[in-house]
Amino acid sequence: MMSWRSKTYDELPALAIRGPGLRRALRVATVAWMYGIVWMTCTTGAPLMQFCQMVGFSQFAFGLLSAIPFIATLGQLVAAVIIDRTGLAKYQFLQCFTVSRLLWLAIAAIPLLLPTPSAPAVAAMLLIYGASYFLAAMGMPASLTWFSAMIPRRIRGRYFARRWLMARPIQIIAVIVLWVVLDWATEHNAAYLPPHLRGRVLWTISAIFAVAAVFGTADILLFKRIREVVRTNDKPFHPSIEFNLPPPVGDGMVRYVAYAISCCRLALRQLLIDPLGDRVFRHYVLYGATLAFAIAVSGPFFYLNALYNLGFSLGITQFLFMIVSPAIGLIGVRQWGKLIDRWGRRPVLIVGSAGTWLSILPWFFARHDTPAPQFVFDAANYLSSHIGALFGSPDFVALPPGTPVGAFLLALLPALFGGIAWTGIMLGQNNVLLGFADGQGRSKYIAASSVLISFGGIAGGLVGGLVAQKLQYLQAVPLEFGIFRWNQWHATFVISLVGRMFALMWLLNMPDPGASRTREMLRYVMTAAYNNLTYIAFTPLRAIGWGRGERPRGDRDA
Repeated sequence: MMSWRSKTYDELPALAIRGPGLRRALRVATVAWMYGIVWMTCTTGAPLMQFCQMVGFSQFAFGLLSAIPFIATLGQLVAAVIIDRTGLAKYQFLQCFTVSRLLWLAIAAIPLLLPTPSAPAVAAMLLIYGASYFLAAMGMPASLTWFSAMIPRRIRGRYFARRWLMARPIQIIAVIVLWVVLDWATEHNAAYLPPHLRGRVLWTISAIFAVAAVFGTADILLFKRIREVVRTNDKPFHPSIEFNLPPPVGDGMVRYVAYAISCCRLALRQLLIDPLGDRVFRHYVLYGATLAFAIAVSGPFFYLNALYNLGFSLGITQFLFMIVSPAIGLIGVRQWGKLIDRWGRRPVLIVGSAGTWLSILPWFFARHDTPAPQFVFDAANYLSSHIGALFGSPDFVALPPGTPVGAFLLALLPALFGGIAWTGIMLGQNNVLLGFADGQGRSKYIAASSVLISFGGIAGGLVGGLVAQKLQYLQAVPLEFGIFRWNQWHATFVISLVGRMFALMWLLNMPDPGASRTREMLRYVMTAAYNNLTYIAFTPLRAIGWGRGERPRGDRDA
């Protein structure tokens, strides 16, 4: 802590960053996230699920993996105390996140040091993964406190929208590279790998994790170029976390144990219980916890269902979740930012949360043998044969019989709806947290919200893992009725859908000062969409002169 303080003051913290200095800092933060999104792309999704499957994860271990990021948020309590005592954030952010990203080198080394699949490899993966997320959680309050002090409130929605917009093309390029590499390693078949390919696939994913660690570390180190910002306050400073307890009394170790328990109880009351007195905070936490439960209960099982039930390759799965959704999110990200700045955070969160219902429903209909239009096969194979002829392979067939094209077309629908809806939720939640960071005891509110929300994520991960483990027999004998064929993973999808519906209820009465009604925002959006569609539809007619008749004589004479 003292090292962070001394390093920060050696660089002369700024009271505020404005003008050219602010624009420079925002550019650095945007470029840094272009490196960071490569790290995020390589360490999530299909490569992570395949790696865990190959080191020996059970269904319950996958549920635990989903819960770990939420368990790790307990580190934010420690971070909140440090920030509250020092008032500084920069080097806490730098050191915690740097070590967190470098730990992915240790994850990449697991196949080198431990036999796979094996229980020690599973334990090592869970421990290192948890340590990485714990350190990232320690850095999160520092990053939000720093950004809150640096970025003016009036441009936050648009800035973060533009930041994501600039990084999305980099993510798409990274996913395409991963697609090519993973499909080469698995020979387009991730579900049934022959023994001679297992080693190649495992080492390929380990190399991906190592590259991700380098890009992730570069993301954090770029922030050294931005100055620390210390807010000024006319009121005298009072720490929001106090430990005013009488000295321990009694004899032996018992008094120290009792004193430690009293300190922990006091800290938990100040850090977690007191913030719940704020109505905005309370409603947001209940919303976030319910949504976190819905996300965690089914999180890894979407990937497993795509890989091992629908028969998608690793590359196709990564393309579906990490290209289609982000690319569609690009369409609405700037509009979401403008809507937040104009209409408030609550209407955006309500609309986005309702949109997530549509992002889960098509998964109940998709199955490996879902029929697809024949023209899709004909067009794809026609193009592949002509392209293959240019490289000396005129018999190349892109979509042989049995390819799950119908399932893929159905899976595109949740990717489309989810890409738009989750982008709005992400921006809305980020602005809510920045609003908490503006108030007294700002780091405490950030940490408390994350920790309380994490209880929902922990419960969701454990419930999802237990349900998938108990119903694993459905993998061999799925439930079939009509067009549906459901296994244990679909049970987690049902629970997730119910959780998403309940999450919306907490938003309806959440106070949001300055926010407009959701109905007014929807009316504005629908009117703007209608006008834009009308303009596009009649543009060809305008091009040929329709509607350009002469004005009435009275108009000409006027």
